[in-house]
Formats: sequence, structure tokens, C-alpha cells
Amino acid sequence: MTATSAWSIVEHHGRAGLLELEADWRRLYAAMPLRTSYHVYEAHLAYVDHLMAAPDELRCLALRDRERVRAICLLEAKEDHTLGPSLRVWQLPFLPLLRLRDIVCPEDEARREFIPVLAAYLRRQPHGRRLLELGPLPEKSVLWDGLRRLGEGRYCTEGVQGMHVLDCSRPFEELMSRLSKKFRSDLRRRRRKLDSLADVRFVTVTEQADLAAEFETLLELEASGWKGAAGSAIRLRREWPAFFRSLLALQGGQDYCEIHAIYVDGRCIASQLCLRTGGEYAGLKTCYDEGHSRTAPGLLLLERTVQRCCKDPDVVRMNWLNASAWQRPWSPDLVTMQRAYVAVDPWTGRPLIALLRFRLGYARRFVRWMRTRRERFSGQVANRRAVQTEESPSRERAGP
Repeated sequence: MTATSAWSIVEHHGRAGLLELEADWRRLYAAMPLRTSYHVYEAHLAYVDHLMAAPDELRCLALRDRERVRAICLLEAKEDHTLGPSLRVWQLPFLPLLRLRDIVCPEDEARREFIPVLAAYLRRQPHGRRLLELGPLPEKSVLWDGLRRLGEGRYCTEGVQGMHVLDCSRPFEELMSRLSKKFRSDLRRRRRKLDSLADVRFVTVTEQADLAAEFETLLELEASGWKGAAGSAIRLRREWPAFFRSLLALQGGQDYCEIHAIYVDGRCIASQLCLRTGGEYAGLKTCYDEGHSRTAPGLLLLERTVQRCCKDPDVVRMNWLNASAWQRPWSPDLVTMQRAYVAVDPWTGRPLIALLRFRLGYARRFVRWMRTRRERFSGQVANRRAVQTEESPSRERAGP
């Protein structure tokens, strides 16, 4: 245990430690106004059971005031390759498909105090780790307020890919009116193509037995396409199927899984796995039959899901968990994200922070500048050659 002012950290270990914190986790989770899929207790338990290489080494850190637990953070020893060779760091667990990595805590004073207290605790117990890595996390989170109290040379931050979210508190018709005329026309054309097919059915399942069957269909559909050929489908990624099967059992109040699908003539041509966590609705995975790509069943399935979310008064936003280019026609809002590195080891941590600032700042900008220069030069050379090619025949004709 270590303390800073009225705050202290109590450490629990391994899966047993996670179970010991379950009641406090659920209390803190319920107090979060907009909790995400990453904050679900069952998701972390499934990670420990199916994906974590050394569950007994999990560090479950509980931030306490004088009365009770105010925040929970899970840490595991990892290697980061940002500086080239493997760098030993403390990281929050990575849950499949969920880019966010966060502590369990409302946006309150405990979240503001967490980083300084945690950094002081880890400096006394570094266990061979030089840095603490936090995030990706929204830039507006009050968690980052604690960084400024560490001192300028003790941390560095970097911007990372954001997340697209859709405000589902608005009527569906209003959201559709924000879309471009061309995109709305394309959706209507795709719907007509789908309606022309035989025996079209939209299916939504929430019951446990139905979820299990539809999930197997989703796995088969995804593996049948390019992701299967590339080896990146869920079915082909070691223990990922077991992790998601554990999530299917989540059925607690406003927290539950759903699978939406489109069937044509008895065959599934699109499937979408979603997770509801209070006011947030997250699309975890969408796949479709590539033989029906001209119909764009995945796009039409997403449209139907957005419409359902807008009709549900308890859903505040739909989160796509990343910021892919294909989502932009929906005019989503962008949540900007960042990652932070905090020095843990008092001797080597600061030099590493200096190197990271150079690597993530000046060096990265220089590489981008060089890439832009190279692309411009390549374009100029290509244009010059094209002009020479066009002029060459006329020169031949003008010869003796």
C-alpha cells in the first residue's frame, strides 16, 4: 500500500484479486454516466480466462479514499516496440476489437487524482518495468489532468486514431437528413436490390440459445471472406471465439449482447454483433457475404441498427470503436483520443520519456515531411516523363 494525501492504493493479484473487487467494480461501473464495452466486468474476466498468458501476474489496483474504493485499474506486464527494441512497460489489458483502455471510475476527483497516486505507487514497486502506458482514451477525460502534476519530464503523450460515434438521441429522420444526397440515393438503390431477392428476413436475437447459434453463423460468414483468407477472422485467432462466447452470456439489466442479421432465401448474408452498455450501443463486429457485395447488406444492416437505436429512448450514442473511412458518409462525430507514457523507474524513466518525445514528435514529423517530399518528387518525375512521351512522336516527325 502507498498513500498520497487522502488517497491510497491497495493491490490485489490475479483472477482471485479480480473476483475480490467485483462488488466495487460493479458499483463504480453503475456510477459511470456513459460506460463503454471496455468497462464491462465480464469482459475482463473473460480476458483473464481465455486470452491472458499469465493470469496470476495480473495486478488489480484499487484506489481508495478514507472510506471506500473509488477507482480500479488492471495492469499487466507487456513489451512496447515504439522505440524499436522491446521496451518493458505496464499496460492496461487489451480486449479484442476494443481500442479503448481505461480505468473503472466516473469522471470525478478520484479520476483526476489517479495518475499521480498510481505513478508514486509503481515507482516503489516497478518490478523491472520502466514506463506506464495509459490509453488510448478520449482527450477530454479528466484522467489526463493528473499528468500535469507529474512534472514536464515525467510523461509524454501522443494522439492516436479516434472513434466515430453517432448521436442517437436525435430522431432517425434528422440523422438521415444530415447525409449527402448521393449517399441517401445509394442506400435507396441498395434497398431496392435487396427487396428484389427471394425471402428476405431481418433477424435480431437476444436470447442465450439464439445468440449462440447466430454467433457461430457470424464466425462462419466472416471466415468465408477476405478476412478468412488473410487469417484475421475471429475464428482463426486462437482464443478469441471463447472470449466472445463468454460475452454472449452478459444479460444484466441494460447490459446485453445482440446479434442482427439479414437472411436471403434461408442463408445469412450479413451479421452484426453488438453490445449494449447503458446508454452506449457498440458495434463490435460486422461481416457480410462478399457474393452479395453489390447489394451492400452490411451497410443496410447498419442502417437498420441505427434506426433501432434512435427509437430506443435509453440509447444515447452508437460507438463504432474506430474511425474508419467507410463510416464518414454517416456524418458521425469524432472523439479524439490520446495515449500517455509515464516514467516509473526513477533512473531510466526520464531518459526514455525524452526519447519517446523525440520519436513521437520531431522524428515523426520529419518522416512525414520526407514522405510528402518523396511523393511530390515522384509525381513531378511521372509528369515529366508523360510530357516527354507525348512530345516524342512530334519530334520524330519534325526530323530530316
